[in-house]
Amino acid sequence: MFICGRLILIKPVRLIKICCATVVVSIIVFYAIFWEPYCFFAKPLYSSSISSLALAKIYTYGPPRSSSHSKNLIIILVPKISSKLTQRLQLIDRNFADNFSTNLLILYSNVPYESDLLHLTDAIKRPVSFLNVGIFFNLFPIRFDPCKTKTPYRYRGKWNYSLMIRFWFKFLFELPELEKFEYVMRLDDDSKLTDKWMNVFDEMRNKNAVYFANNIDLDLEEQLPGTMFLKQVTFDYIKQNNIKPKQFEILRDAFGNNSIHTYFNNFEVLKMEFFRRKEIRHWVESIDSTNGIFYYRWGDAGLRYLTLALFAEQHEVLHRADYNLSYCHKCR
Repeated sequence: MFICGRLILIKPVRLIKICCATVVVSIIVFYAIFWEPYCFFAKPLYSSSISSLALAKIYTYGPPRSSSHSKNLIIILVPKISSKLTQRLQLIDRNFADNFSTNLLILYSNVPYESDLLHLTDAIKRPVSFLNVGIFFNLFPIRFDPCKTKTPYRYRGKWNYSLMIRFWFKFLFELPELEKFEYVMRLDDDSKLTDKWMNVFDEMRNKNAVYFANNIDLDLEEQLPGTMFLKQVTFDYIKQNNIKPKQFEILRDAFGNNSIHTYFNNFEVLKMEFFRRKEIRHWVESIDSTNGIFYYRWGDAGLRYLTLALFAEQHEVLHRADYNLSYCHKCR
């Protein structure tokens, strides 16, 4: 090889060692940047840094557009802005019977290109705004070590999925920017409203409902070891806090021998005031303090199901299937 204009001969054995060392270093760097950023480059934040919530501000892109004064909001957490996402959002404009009055809020953790935000804003008829929630994907419970703890479920990084669960279960209801909204519809970035929908916000107000549920699903102990620990934690909480479950039969049937019922909550509508009630915040904080979301990947879908079984009357929970609202998730 040439160094400073001179030909330097390297023995084959030494060359092999150099190549191997280069590969090892490259793997370590890749692992550090993409797989374990909390341990190498980014210092983990902890929930005591809750003042950081105030730093999250909603903003818009593009020319001024008349802002809706609606108390309803549609939110979608996206990994990236894409043409497929835009097409799915256009289906909301086409099929949701609200006359484009409901604001659409795009949540993201990876900062998108400005051109993508402009294009999406131009393509959607309803008011569109954006909120960077990246801070929540580096925000861990106190006394939890994300570097030394083994993850039970790795997806898009070591702790990203658990941090997402914690966001939907806990932090969504603590965001100052959402305080003015009464009802929030959550959709996943791969959700589709495939046919005409009534205004589910109006229906919830008319029925005085606190939750609009998707289909019931299951989390399995076989797939997620530690899932069934949630049963003991739940019934211990009920006993210690003298809770009288609002839907005892639903709660009783929530736990099978090796499974737990969940709401398939890639679609859900939430009455925010209900989930901000003192008794529910106490329950949420109690579950959060166990770190079961991180140790066992307790999902927000199962935790949502239990929350409603404990604190909501049966008539306060509406079900999409009862209204024949056409919907699909992870569909083409």
